[in-house]
Amino acid sequence: MSENSSPAFAKMSTQSAQMTGWRSSATDAPYLVAHLQRFRAQILRDYPLRDIIVLGMGGSALGARVMIDQHAAQLQQLGVRIRIVDTTEPSTIIAILNDFDAQRGLVIAASKSGSTIEPLCLMQVFFQHLSQVLGSPTAAAQHFVSISDEDTALTRLARAQNWRGALVSPADVGGRFSVMTAFGLAPLVLAGVDISEVLPSAADMQKRCLSDERCPAWQLATSLYQNYAEGRDKLLISYSDQATESFARWLEQLIAESLGKEGKGLIPLPMTGVRADKLQYRGLSDLQSITCAPRTAAALGAELIRWMFAVEHLAHYLQVDPFDQPNVEAVKTATRRALDITTAGYPGGLKEFSRDSRIACAHQLPDLVQQESYLVLMSWAPETPENLAALEQLAADLEECYQRPAVIAAGPHYLHASGQLYKGGPDSGIYLLLSQETEGDLPIPGAPYSLRQLYHAAFAGDLDVMLTRGRPLVRMN
Repeated sequence: MSENSSPAFAKMSTQSAQMTGWRSSATDAPYLVAHLQRFRAQILRDYPLRDIIVLGMGGSALGARVMIDQHAAQLQQLGVRIRIVDTTEPSTIIAILNDFDAQRGLVIAASKSGSTIEPLCLMQVFFQHLSQVLGSPTAAAQHFVSISDEDTALTRLARAQNWRGALVSPADVGGRFSVMTAFGLAPLVLAGVDISEVLPSAADMQKRCLSDERCPAWQLATSLYQNYAEGRDKLLISYSDQATESFARWLEQLIAESLGKEGKGLIPLPMTGVRADKLQYRGLSDLQSITCAPRTAAALGAELIRWMFAVEHLAHYLQVDPFDQPNVEAVKTATRRALDITTAGYPGGLKEFSRDSRIACAHQLPDLVQQESYLVLMSWAPETPENLAALEQLAADLEECYQRPAVIAAGPHYLHASGQLYKGGPDSGIYLLLSQETEGDLPIPGAPYSLRQLYHAAFAGDLDVMLTRGRPLVRMN
């Protein structure tokens, strides 16, 4: 079969024709930034801006996090705090609400589709909270901004409730390719950060990738694919600090969701440089690696664009559509089904949902690990410093014990990042369930379920789909 006769290649060609806006996003960005700067000036006429919350999942949050961490010093000088909220874990949300400066704050609800359940529910929780703190829904509305496509449910709601603003994202730019749109840039620009250093290098790289057949993105993709074709289908992405970790996590989603389907895919494994070095020293034959080195803001723009073009090239080599996520809808359906169970009065917690005979026990893990395996620590627990440190130590211990790479996947946001790969990519993952019962709860205005029930339903829905697809799950606690 020739390359162009492959059904997957034909599908990619059709879909790609509809999702090409990201290829000009770097040169479009200066016009967006000018608009956002005018918008910021309007906000500052009414109140000083010191606290910004971004409610988003996957591509609606990961690109913004890269930009925020790159410009952390500027934010500190400006005295502005930006936090990404990409979890529905109740104790985490309660703590953020109690620590939010509503009088000088802005909530950005970000969802390309305008229907992603987590940010929509979080938006209702935050809107009710600000309505109480500020005295009325009308006052609260002036502290809310939406980012979504035109005519989505979120955009319509923002306009109907007269929010401070409704930013419209380009319909032809997918979420994980949207870092140079309002999803990636608006939080920083509205905070007053000067991002002018990022844009020229991004535009220059964009021009090179569009005009030069053997551009840096093509060279990168070709090298990665050659390694992949020789059996090195796992990509260690090492990082050394918060900024490089954010880039590694953005890259994880870009690669996982774009390529992890039809049983194919390059498997991205973000981890600390110490762990990556140890794995490489062991000479495992199925690994290749890259390092996310600290970089200037000027270099960051070019690197973001280079990787997006490289992933598109890789999709061409693998003959998959980089712009769809065929297994994500199954999780949404399963989550809705689980919500029906939880709202009907199901008394159990996370551990009860995982009491399925198809889920192995921890003592069975040695029998499951194979020569080509990788381990996924699927953590459903508050992302406290203590929990994150424990996960990091567990990953290192497992790598030492089994001589196989491990990656940390925190729920529920991995559902919108690497979840597509886990369900649709190569069947070489072993998925370790680590859960901690949630503390506290919050009602979701207008919904028949609470935040705790939504968190539980996402966990149960993901387990259902993973088990249906025959993925090996191991209950660790």
